[in-house]
Amino acid sequence: MAMKAAGVDRRNFIPYPTNRVVGTIADAGKARAAVDALLQAGFPKESVDILHGDEDLQRLDPTGADHGFLAHFQRTLIRTLDLEEFKHLMHYVEDVRAGLFVIMVLTTRRAQRIAAGDILHEHGAEFVEFYGRWWCEDVPATAQTSPEDIPALYARAFNARDSDALAALFDEDADFVSVNGLCWHDRESIRKAHASRFERAVNPWTVVTSETKVRLLSREFAVVHARLTLSGEDCADAATDPGARTTIVSFVVHRAGERWRCASAQNTDVIPTGTSAPHEARVSS
Repeated sequence: MAMKAAGVDRRNFIPYPTNRVVGTIADAGKARAAVDALLQAGFPKESVDILHGDEDLQRLDPTGADHGFLAHFQRTLIRTLDLEEFKHLMHYVEDVRAGLFVIMVLTTRRAQRIAAGDILHEHGAEFVEFYGRWWCEDVPATAQTSPEDIPALYARAFNARDSDALAALFDEDADFVSVNGLCWHDRESIRKAHASRFERAVNPWTVVTSETKVRLLSREFAVVHARLTLSGEDCADAATDPGARTTIVSFVVHRAGERWRCASAQNTDVIPTGTSAPHEARVSS
């Protein structure tokens, strides 16, 4: 069918789906929509593979037959050791044989893995898993079903110093304005800025959200204001305890399938009464 043109050459044998998120979608319309969503999210056309029908079984043949010594060795090793991965791959073979759509997405970073998994889940995919080199793991859907979830997920990623998970909350071309007036204009810049912040950190910190308010602009768009309190922040002057710091983060979010994604965010210091300017020594997103 026409969707096959979205992926790489269907005659190209897949010896093992290394660095791929894989999921099964039963409905042709939802499978087509998932591919469109992946492309719109920035995944290159050649990184998305759709397996469907008897001809594509040759590309996911776990017996390794007629595909050369190396491929045969890989499959034989999996069968001999009775690895769980072989059972998983056989499941996808049975799905293709049953006329379902198995979608594979090549991902090189954790943020891409999360985004690909979310898109597949949004379009009704089952058995969504990520395959590393000789191992695999489930890719659960991100618990992000309403605008109110955005600040809590942001705080969770910040506390874990996980710049990939934090960046995955944002659109590819999202904007972020920091408390210091620095502007980052795409997801990768947002990821790099936070990764740099996390790498420089010495002390553990805790970010807590409170007073989250949502203003729905329509069924598809909303503005979220959240009060975040940061404790344990590093300070340039080791002899000074900066204490807890509070900011208001404003998120502009929109619906993307069953989840919400951030198009823009701005972080603003809450200045204590009687203080004319924020502490210049503090550096934070």
